[in-house]
Amino acid sequence: MAMSYHFQDILLRHIDLQDHPFTGFVPAEFDILKASLSEVGLLSPPWLRRRADGLWQVVAGLKRLQAALALNWQKVLAFTLADNSPDSLCLLISLYDNACRRSLSPLEQAHYAARLLAHYDRSTVIQRFLPLLGLPAAAVYLDRLLALASLEEPLQLLVQQGRLALPAAARLAAWQPQDRLAAVPFFQLLPLSQSKQEELLAGLALLARREGGNPRDFLIREEFQRLLGNPALNPQDKAQAVRRQLRLWLQPRLSAAEASFTSLLKRLGLKQHPRRRLYPPPAFEGPDFYLELAFRDAAELEQHLTELLCLIKTQAFKDLMSL
Repeated sequence: MAMSYHFQDILLRHIDLQDHPFTGFVPAEFDILKASLSEVGLLSPPWLRRRADGLWQVVAGLKRLQAALALNWQKVLAFTLADNSPDSLCLLISLYDNACRRSLSPLEQAHYAARLLAHYDRSTVIQRFLPLLGLPAAAVYLDRLLALASLEEPLQLLVQQGRLALPAAARLAAWQPQDRLAAVPFFQLLPLSQSKQEELLAGLALLARREGGNPRDFLIREEFQRLLGNPALNPQDKAQAVRRQLRLWLQPRLSAAEASFTSLLKRLGLKQHPRRRLYPPPAFEGPDFYLELAFRDAAELEQHLTELLCLIKTQAFKDLMSL
């Protein structure tokens, strides 16, 4: 692609720093960059394109320009493009300017992926540009980036902060906007791993299909809201409590059986016994319970058996066997 440009001094007041269509998410913090400009000057000039009104549009180097402005610079040396320079060229300049000097954030990757599809076919974006973005050349990664690009700003910021995993963000993109926004507090407040985020979203989607509603119906329920707002629970406890509540809604009979089993173990003195463990049938669907004993000698084993023979005669044990 032929490129014609000049290298010249440009007054900062002639640059519209709000006009940067080829640059994605830019963090507001640039203290290191300001220090660099103060110490050694502008090492990598920005790229600008002239607008019809005579002002300059930012093609690449927005943070450098913001840092220069914060240092009260009056002008900068810049590469300048004519106003008829195509958007596709400007996009590539922005992409290579960023991708060749640092790793791109998920939001930046999503921005570039969505913009590239306006100029290139899907196969080209996957094979040629995803590796440049730091991702494998596979369709699933492009689809995740496009899903992220479609999300509302609060959810995009959660991805940027590392609180929302990209696969979970892709799941959210399939929801309606009101459902997605109702999920925001859960990812802001709960420390959930990627697998637990996907478990939460899959469970909510299943409930919505099963009961003919939508995920927001469950996200705003009193049970969830009470857990999120409980000051006595730390974030980890809140996350566990939310998962338990979701499981209770998804599998009420199994959850009730597990609660009864735990209560009966406590009555039998087996809930946290250091040398004995009693396990129920998997999902309480089979006939067999499992008993695990630890003993050092025959005397300890005999003590186990004697005490267990007493336990099996209690009402608590009979109730346990009837679960």
